[in-house]
Amino acid sequence: MKSVSKTHDDSAIRILKTASCPSLSGKSKLTYHIGCTDKSEIQFRVVANSNPGCFNQNWVTLQAIEAAFEKSPPNEPITAVLFDSLFRGKSLNTPFFLFAALKNEGLVRAAKENQRGYERIDSRDFKTKIQALIKSTATLQTQDKPKKNTGKQVGSGKTSSLSKQRQISPS
Repeated sequence: MKSVSKTHDDSAIRILKTASCPSLSGKSKLTYHIGCTDKSEIQFRVVANSNPGCFNQNWVTLQAIEAAFEKSPPNEPITAVLFDSLFRGKSLNTPFFLFAALKNEGLVRAAKENQRGYERIDSRDFKTKIQALIKSTATLQTQDKPKKNTGKQVGSGKTSSLSKQRQISPS
């Protein structure tokens, strides 16, 4: 199996979308980014949590997320624990926060027969929407570095519309 790159330098990612969602427990509000590399590789990262609680702000590829999903037995409910290997040595909250973002993007949903589990949803619609953002060559304007655990939300909290074509310069 080909090695999957999990993270990238912040300056190598073009931010396509900023959105917010409740955590899986519903006790906090999370803000996350969806971005892409110059090779159109889709990336996710969590950037803010309304409550105290550590998390890792590194980018993780959609390819690595899908590879983690593939390790789950077919027709079995999935959980955020599948992402532990993506964040080994990092905050234990991060897999669950990323999972909440995936749920918000329609890539997973609550399992019908298991209250504590989820099921994958076909990613074609999501990828089509993100590919349209990638082709637009627009970049979201956002702060250069996300703030860590400030208890405040980054951005407006809504899915932002794309603004001027502007590449964020590395800090």
